[in-house]
Amino acid sequence: MTNLVKIIVAGLGTVGSGVVQMLEKQKGIIEKKANCKIELVAVADIDASKRRKLSLKKTSHFSNAMKMLSDTHANILVELIGGSSGVALKLCKTALGKGCHVVTANKAMLAHHGLELAKIAEKSNCQISCEASVGGGIPIIKALREGLVGNQFSKITGIFNGTCNYILTRMEKTKEGFMSVLKEAQKLGYAEANPAFDIEGVDTGHKLAILSSIAFGKKIDFQGIHIEGIKKIEFADISFANELGYKIKLLGIAKKTSKNIEQRVHPTLVPKNSILSNVDGVYNVILVKGNFVGNSIFIGQGAGSHPTASAIISDIIDLARGSKLPCFGRKLKELERTSTAKIENHVGAYYVRLMVKDKPGVFAKITNILKKKKISLKSVIQHDSRGENIKEIPIIFTTYDVKEKTFMDAVNAMKKISDIIKDPVVLRVEQNI
Repeated sequence: MTNLVKIIVAGLGTVGSGVVQMLEKQKGIIEKKANCKIELVAVADIDASKRRKLSLKKTSHFSNAMKMLSDTHANILVELIGGSSGVALKLCKTALGKGCHVVTANKAMLAHHGLELAKIAEKSNCQISCEASVGGGIPIIKALREGLVGNQFSKITGIFNGTCNYILTRMEKTKEGFMSVLKEAQKLGYAEANPAFDIEGVDTGHKLAILSSIAFGKKIDFQGIHIEGIKKIEFADISFANELGYKIKLLGIAKKTSKNIEQRVHPTLVPKNSILSNVDGVYNVILVKGNFVGNSIFIGQGAGSHPTASAIISDIIDLARGSKLPCFGRKLKELERTSTAKIENHVGAYYVRLMVKDKPGVFAKITNILKKKKISLKSVIQHDSRGENIKEIPIIFTTYDVKEKTFMDAVNAMKKISDIIKDPVVLRVEQNI
């Protein structure tokens, strides 16, 4: 690049503050590894108190990020405002248009507008770098684009959201309900005041869309991802899953099929001896399968000030060294437009929990439906209620592999049985991970 790289930072929240701290405390190491001087020339945040707390005397402070961009000369914009559009998108488009490199942790913006931004970057001969957008401090994008680049990838599976992983872990350990644990996570700062993107699986979907594009060399397709969150999970399901030899995790899964790419996000029963089952709390884990390298596993802190700042600084150093890698691993014209598989065509195993009236013949009605659909049961749990004053009992079963549409047709038929009291809880099961 040059002997002096000038940086501006937009957004001084958890990650932005961490970036500024790291640039200050690690300045000598960063400059030595970048082989040039690095200067933070300006920061922007609408909250003046955040700017004052940084106490950077030689750094200009702005309340308007667009004004910061227009009033300063910078080689790299670090965008940490967030949001799929609005100021963040306008800022990045403007920066790239004027030849300023962009480093961002904004997975929502990339999932929705990544191709548009990459097009502007290519036209202006500059870069948009996004290591921090997936996995926090885990260098998964660098691994896919560089370390494992000689491989053809067939599958990516992972726990991409620390908030959901924390909630499910705490529910298992405390035996408390979803809402109670969510409130605890909010008090501890692991969940946002409005946690919808996390608990509804959208955040995981954004991250999966980015990795799927890079791994499979395809145009990003967030809209094609099947997404379910964890709100329907009760402690009962966690307990029954444990009895069956599983844990429940919110997974993002992308894999190649013979015709297209399957992309899905949903709570999943995972064998207790799997690595995924044993990554708890706010940690993330990502499994990548390449044709030569085999299975590679990446585990680390998927969010937070310092881990995510570490990924931001990695991108800054790469740009300072003159690295020129397309955001999605290939130039836009080389990215394929691959269709995304419909979830009804997914073939896999299933877990079902039914609340039924405690009377003879109910299970026979259920198995009769399964028999008609040629669905085979793998395991059944039906606890004896004799001697107890119980009017309803749970019936839990898992299946062998079956096409999703066939199975959901069976579930819909079960809903018509008058002895089934509540809508069935249906979860997918992943065996080979």
